[in-house]
Amino acid sequence: MSDRRHWENLAEVGSMAAMRFMATLHRVAGPRVARLLLYPIAAYFHLTHPRAADSTVDYLNTLRAWTGGVAPSQPPRRIDGLHHNYEFAVNLYDRMVAWGGGFGSYEFHHSGSELLMRFAEEGRGGILLGAHLGSFDMPRILAGEHGVVMNVLMFTDQAERVTAFFERLDPSSSLRVLRLDPGSAQTGFAIKACLDRGEFVGILGDRVPPGSKEQVETVDFLGRPARFPLSPYLLACTLGCPLLTSMCVRTGDGRYSAAVRVLTEGEVIPRKVRRERAVELLGAYVATLEDYCRKWPLQWFNFYFYWASVDGATDEHD
Repeated sequence: MSDRRHWENLAEVGSMAAMRFMATLHRVAGPRVARLLLYPIAAYFHLTHPRAADSTVDYLNTLRAWTGGVAPSQPPRRIDGLHHNYEFAVNLYDRMVAWGGGFGSYEFHHSGSELLMRFAEEGRGGILLGAHLGSFDMPRILAGEHGVVMNVLMFTDQAERVTAFFERLDPSSSLRVLRLDPGSAQTGFAIKACLDRGEFVGILGDRVPPGSKEQVETVDFLGRPARFPLSPYLLACTLGCPLLTSMCVRTGDGRYSAAVRVLTEGEVIPRKVRRERAVELLGAYVATLEDYCRKWPLQWFNFYFYWASVDGATDEHD
């Protein structure tokens, strides 16, 4: 099994177990004690999963070469894997607290939410592209506070468990998790049905789902060729629906900053130039992701050798 499959399976099961544990700890001991315990939890994963730490060093070296030594300013070390794990643990904890009705305890700055409100008022659904970077719960918060219906696309067998867990934390949530088979042609139809109802569909666009038959494009990301799914852009060009990016990062303890930006307001693109336009939109998304990785390097949560499938590495290394 490749490092990516191993990490995704571990993160999927481990994240749910961790959030259940932290939910209990938060309720019994309070946030101060819970946050302190995130350090040994991060240290445990750092020590027991050395390949993840190696992948962090590979990513940070790639980022440093791309920025000319600006970010990070010092040569990466394996201890950076511990800091990377800690950021991931904090993200999970804050996500759990926010879902449990504790969002009011956070200082939250956001821009671009009026764009979602405008599309919603017009009855126009759209595709909201995020990444495994920071927190993707900005759509949930907007949905809960403003009545916007948000569907999150999850290529995972654990979708029902994720949905049930968060419904227990917040029964009034307007967020819906779509469990979809990446190899099924029904994915596009399911997304279209949501858009036709004036709803939004959130997609994490920085990974190609395992086993997916969707179209993929190889583009430069942080100076190295990487594979990205092209389907969200092709779908937006076909349906003429709005396509937006949504990025949310932790700027300090209890502080978050999020931004929604429009890639296209929505226009149907002729078939003969559709792929070309889709690649342009993908390029704009990748540029946004690169900017966030440069500013917040330890909040991009892909703990495997990300570029390996294009580099030609074997499963023993990738």
